[in-house]
Amino acid sequence: MFAYYATDLGDDLRIDPLGYSATVVDAVLRNLLPVAFAVASGLAAWEARKLGASEIWRLGAVRSRYTIAAQHLSPVVALAWSLLILPTLCALVQEQVAPDVPGLTLLAFALVLCVAHGIVGFAVGATVRHIAVVPIIAVTDFLAVGWSTGLETPWPRHLTGLFAGKMMFGELPTAAALAAPLLLAVGSAVAMALLWAPVSRWLRGAVAGALVVACAFGSFSLVGDWSYIGPRSTGHGAIACAGQSPRICLPEARAEHISALTEEAEATLESLRRAGLPAEPTSIKDTSLNLRYPEPSTKDDWTVPLGVGEATGTIRYQVAREVVRFECAPPATGPARLVYYWVSSKVGQTDTYLRRLSSEPDFTPQERSRIQDGVAKVLRLSEAQQMDWYETTVAEACQEDGTTT
Repeated sequence: MFAYYATDLGDDLRIDPLGYSATVVDAVLRNLLPVAFAVASGLAAWEARKLGASEIWRLGAVRSRYTIAAQHLSPVVALAWSLLILPTLCALVQEQVAPDVPGLTLLAFALVLCVAHGIVGFAVGATVRHIAVVPIIAVTDFLAVGWSTGLETPWPRHLTGLFAGKMMFGELPTAAALAAPLLLAVGSAVAMALLWAPVSRWLRGAVAGALVVACAFGSFSLVGDWSYIGPRSTGHGAIACAGQSPRICLPEARAEHISALTEEAEATLESLRRAGLPAEPTSIKDTSLNLRYPEPSTKDDWTVPLGVGEATGTIRYQVAREVVRFECAPPATGPARLVYYWVSSKVGQTDTYLRRLSSEPDFTPQERSRIQDGVAKVLRLSEAQQMDWYETTVAEACQEDGTTT
């Protein structure tokens, strides 16, 4: 188990969890769920086969089959749970992240699925007594779950409990995304358990069959039109905020930087206002709060990569970019680059912007000279003339065919 953890989880745990335990728990579960399910179903089938061979399964008059099954499934489920709980604890300690409600929700979800897979495996082992049933059901379970994410058809992966795509900060599967695999797995497990009820064989078979069909249809109806990554809700991560106008918000794990970020952002906004730009946002949020579903900046609410800016020393540039408002998307490259370079010059970050442009294939030495010379002429004008140039150039950027900025 620990060898599997050390060799297969390295890449997934390199993502910065930002203090959000669901990111860490999800990394463990996406690698170990197929193994845990295979262990639960395979060992449960083995236990059921032993019961059948010893005739204990027929002692219904002394102990109910549910009591017998529970006693023999308990150590199997405990082992399967340990395959998930222990690596999860190791990962949380390694990443120095405290458990929180979203992370515990994902873990509890996986533990319930383990129980369901164990019950189904037990039912198969009780029905098919041949020794070959043990490896067959274990391998089938492992492959059915593990390979689901590699299929071109999206919906099977949403019924296994494996969530495609890493869990970003603040994300959690929606209620429907959690309910679909639970409905199929738990419904099938309950149907298998109904087969042990001391009632008419035909009645219990009919009820169990109807339940499996209903749960399968219900699960498919939930996920049938989903894409590769299922729906996720956001806003579950702990955040820290400071200041009033603007109010700076970022993940709580980065709270120690919030005072310096607030001072830098306020100084940048003051520089922009002195240049005549309408830089008066009421809030500035770090982009890491909504990585998968980014919120575009508005006049009052800005979304800025504060974490990236703090790590690279480009906070002033990142904030300054947000003051520019084009009426089209994307704006034309030529005018837009002039505008961004001019704005960057107002906060002393022209080198940062030029480094950004250097990664674009069309940024030639000639283009660099055009931008620098053009803006140098503008900077020699009065403030009123510069603002006239700025507004005219912003408008021109949407009168030409846009490409990239």
